[in-house]
Amino acid sequence: MKFNIHKEDQYSILSPEGEKLDSAAAPDMKSNIIYLSNANQEGHLIIDLSKVNFADSSGLSSLLLANRIYRDTDRTLVLCSLHERIKKLIEISQLTSAFIIKADRAEAELHILENTSQDDI
Repeated sequence: MKFNIHKEDQYSILSPEGEKLDSAAAPDMKSNIIYLSNANQEGHLIIDLSKVNFADSSGLSSLLLANRIYRDTDRTLVLCSLHERIKKLIEISQLTSAFIIKADRAEAELHILENTSQDDI
């Protein structure tokens, strides 16, 4: 799967370009998450899932990895633009409270900017 990465001063945006976040795509997703975490060790992460309409347990595992990395380093992870199927997977897995989920990229960016101070940079 191809990924689009956009970097800002305070955060990065990771956007999978494929429709499926499954066992074939999850290893690449995890690699990109680890890369972004290490490349900007103080920056936050937005994962824009607008093009993804299916995820399985492997895809969910990659999102949980991102959640753990960013939570454990006092950074913010925001998921945005989730397809209804992805929302249902997160709900069924009882992980709704584990993630910050916003409707779209603009809301995700606003959340990061409003909830981080200049001291965090």
